[in-house]
Amino acid sequence: MKHIFRVITLGLLLFWQPRFLTAQEAKPACKDILYMTDGGKLRGQVQALKANGDTLVFQTWSGIVFNLPKNQVKRIVQKCKDQQPLGLNQIRPYSFKEKGWYHHTRMAALIGQAYYGTNRTGFVLQHSSGWMFKRQLGAGLGIGFEMFDPKGNDAATYPVFAEMRSYFFQKNTTPYATLGAGWAFTGNTANERWGQTDRWKGGWLVQAEVGYRIGNYFNIFGGIRLQHKQREWTSVWGPDSGFGVDRILHKRFVLGIGLLL
Repeated sequence: MKHIFRVITLGLLLFWQPRFLTAQEAKPACKDILYMTDGGKLRGQVQALKANGDTLVFQTWSGIVFNLPKNQVKRIVQKCKDQQPLGLNQIRPYSFKEKGWYHHTRMAALIGQAYYGTNRTGFVLQHSSGWMFKRQLGAGLGIGFEMFDPKGNDAATYPVFAEMRSYFFQKNTTPYATLGAGWAFTGNTANERWGQTDRWKGGWLVQAEVGYRIGNYFNIFGGIRLQHKQREWTSVWGPDSGFGVDRILHKRFVLGIGLLL
């Protein structure tokens, strides 16, 4: 009887042993392939993101765990047995490019009082390009075209400025802020009507914007815009004839939309 029991026990062990080995050696249904910036490849599984998303925890099939700086990984592709291949956008918490060149084109309304004290809505078109050192810090240069009083005799200005910008969160929709300063040149520097001649000169500018980046490309924003100008006028009409210099500081609220690349 003892011999029979031992034979049955040995048979059960031999029967279940392959199943134990298969369970221990079974690989997950999905595998991740890392394409490195130096041209190499790693195969295994992404375990986690650390250090605010700047470090990738990766385990190879042999069990070795690496902490890889994200800037050493060019692309990640995930392949599953029962799914279509997944791209990098489905592994990262968001797909907006944090570092490198940026290009930002925007248009906005300039809301406030014109030179003569009436309420006017002007407009501004701007484009800036620069370099993002990291998500929280970027710097660039920009140019633009603007009219503070399209219906009046105020001259158009052409701003040239430097700016700094920051994106706050690691999300596809995140607040951001920019701060810029520079100089604006005037377009129509001299015009004459009704016996009066105006000559315009540009001046310094300061602008600040706070907005939301929506996805990878679009944004909405609001802010303030300060623009200094100088008007030299000469009049040969009526009691106001003579010569004078007016120093003007436009103070406008800004409300607009933009495109990020």
